[in-house]
Amino acid sequence: MRIFVNGNGGGAAFLAARSPCWVAELVTHTLVSGTVYHWTSFDRSLSVAGTTWLCARDGAPLITRNRFSVKNTVEIPELELRLGCSDVLLSNLKTQIHNGLWDGARTEMDRVFMPAPGDTQFGYVLMFNGRQSGAVIDAEGITLTAKGDNVLMNQQAPRNLYQTNCLHTFCDPGCALSESAYTFTGQLVGAGSNAKSIAWTVPPGFSAPQFVNGKVTMTDGAATGQIRTVRFASGTSLFLTYPLYDAPSAGDSFDIMLGCDKQQTSCQTRTPVAGGSVNNIQHFRGYPYVPPAEIAV
Repeated sequence: MRIFVNGNGGGAAFLAARSPCWVAELVTHTLVSGTVYHWTSFDRSLSVAGTTWLCARDGAPLITRNRFSVKNTVEIPELELRLGCSDVLLSNLKTQIHNGLWDGARTEMDRVFMPAPGDTQFGYVLMFNGRQSGAVIDAEGITLTAKGDNVLMNQQAPRNLYQTNCLHTFCDPGCALSESAYTFTGQLVGAGSNAKSIAWTVPPGFSAPQFVNGKVTMTDGAATGQIRTVRFASGTSLFLTYPLYDAPSAGDSFDIMLGCDKQQTSCQTRTPVAGGSVNNIQHFRGYPYVPPAEIAV
């Protein structure tokens, strides 16, 4: 835990004296992309230990801490923040969060005690550090929830689920295949598309069913950056499991990754974008030969 980062001991003495003070909370969001946001709940921006935390009037969202918990047991600590801001900033944040740019982000909350407003000589105290676990977007703002790192211990047991289908996600580290080898880039949105379906042309040499459960990434237009899963594919349209935040226009570009039905036979004859066939059976993590409970001895 980082306590009074200036290290001169003055902060502890100041608090022990029970002198009047101003308290502010410093929130740091670190996205997987490396982008870092420093925001404060105070009514002015604060510079602490060489870093500046922006307040609402300087372009940051208005932060309200709903609740947080700190545990010294195996229970999972949790922090809930409420973000409210101007229409422009709020719209941008909603779009980013909706598009998944905050997935996997880390959230840290520190507290600073000031003898006078803006006097941050004593540094700050770390109150919470964890990972983004959920977000709720509504008309008035955004509620972000973060949980401590020990949430990773909250897993089902047994670890292996014995089922016919493969347990890996297509092209994840366990699958070991390269996502780029199974992604068609620069596909164009056809006329008549909307937020729920995209008119398209099936790439030569492939059939529409091969793209079911595939991933669509918008790379152009109003929906840039938005990612959706293909629920159903026909020769003329891709139907998405969840509508896009913004409807695409004809001519917008998108990338689409082939789907995977997680079957053993498909893993043995995987067809990359460049053609040919790849046998990835050594990484197949299904159990098609385990007998069902009704006939197991």
